[in-house]
Amino acid sequence: MLLKPAAPLVAVAALAGCGGSAKETASTTTTQASTLPPGCSVSDVDRIVTSFLAHPQLAPPPFFELYAAYDSDGRKFVTKKRAVALAHLRARVAAGERARLLSLRVNSQDINHARITFSITRFAPDFRKRGIHTRLAQGGGTIDCAHGLVAAWVMKGP
Repeated sequence: MLLKPAAPLVAVAALAGCGGSAKETASTTTTQASTLPPGCSVSDVDRIVTSFLAHPQLAPPPFFELYAAYDSDGRKFVTKKRAVALAHLRARVAAGERARLLSLRVNSQDINHARITFSITRFAPDFRKRGIHTRLAQGGGTIDCAHGLVAAWVMKGP
């Protein structure tokens, strides 16, 4: 008989011990966000990446690092030359390739750069004849926060 009245108290005590408080979560998020360089808040980087996918722009030549794409049909495109990367990206957009951002992680790299990891969907009219039947791609890169542009982009897939 004594166990029945104690059961609700045990349940309340167990629930109270689960997880952290909203205040702890908010302060952790604020601290993490404040370590990102100026111009590279999560919303800034989301906007930069989304814009890059629709209308490719890259950091100016001294700040551009690398562009690489490894497709599932074995084709790869790798360059450290900004003009070559832009020509390739614009040709893919002109050929009908479209990409959509699914997930994005943003971390501080240094005073002027943020590191990103991402998942996107890619579609292009030539994928089917190349034997590409999936759409998911993953990768990482660097955002040049001072210019608000992609400095490095490496992706694999579909």
